[in-house]
Amino acid sequence: MKNNKLYCLVLIMAAVMVLSGCSKDPATPQNTLATPEETVKAYCDLDAKGARLTSATWSKVLPYISWSEEAGFDRAVVISGFSIGKVQKKGDAESAVTVEYQVLGAVSGDYVSGKKTESVRFKVVKTGRGWKISEPDFMPPHVLAKEMAKHLEGTKKNEAAEKVKSEEK
Repeated sequence: MKNNKLYCLVLIMAAVMVLSGCSKDPATPQNTLATPEETVKAYCDLDAKGARLTSATWSKVLPYISWSEEAGFDRAVVISGFSIGKVQKKGDAESAVTVEYQVLGAVSGDYVSGKKTESVRFKVVKTGRGWKISEPDFMPPHVLAKEMAKHLEGTKKNEAAEKVKSEEK
């Protein structure tokens, strides 16, 4: 009798977990955005706001990427903005989205100015968890100057923060 009750309890718990979605892999959050362009824009917006600068906020980009871990970067690119450019559809399940960054410079210990336009091609694939960026999977953070200055001040790199702020003007 006890075994039947335990068996029923296990079956009920399993059914509840399946129905509530607990069987889904929590390491790969669902992306509910409808297009590859929206996915890349959401990822770039978060990146520009500094989400990829710390492990505390890095998980915000997980719904938009196909990898579950990211290297720690010792370099970040400082930008004044970005724009979503050309989109190449490669069937129903793959696209390439080009992003143009307006680069101001880079931080690698100290800030080094270097204005230029940088073009990055994102490969986006449709998965069971929505559209996911699969490439580039090893790109340093591209952060707006204002956000980078705040980050540098928070890490007590005030001299570099002042250099970034002067670039922003």
